[in-house]
Amino acid sequence: MTVRRVLFHPLAPLVAFALALATLLVAYIAAGYAPSPMFEVLTSVAWGLLLAYWVVTDARRRSITPCFDFGFFCYAFLPLVVPGYCVWSRGWRGGLLILTLAVLWLLPYFAAGLAWSALYG
Repeated sequence: MTVRRVLFHPLAPLVAFALALATLLVAYIAAGYAPSPMFEVLTSVAWGLLLAYWVVTDARRRSITPCFDFGFFCYAFLPLVVPGYCVWSRGWRGGLLILTLAVLWLLPYFAAGLAWSALYG
């Protein structure tokens, strides 16, 4: 697999965001601070935008974009569209992709929990 394919893969922004968020949360824990409410709002909005971006980019990469306003549709109905798109585009393998997305979403919080346990537990 070439570096170009890895860097321009549709999941690359989600993986990069998960790793950056894990690093920031661990840094917060190490400094002894809790993330601000604005930080939490921004990260949740960023997850939503990146998930919608992933769906649209993946659909365009596979040439299966069903409608012109697919990106808006994805963001407006995000909790329903992501699992539906995974199953629609990949069949039964979509369940594995849903599991991958859930692991990416939980990874930063799991890393922060491990850091908290190592430092204060």
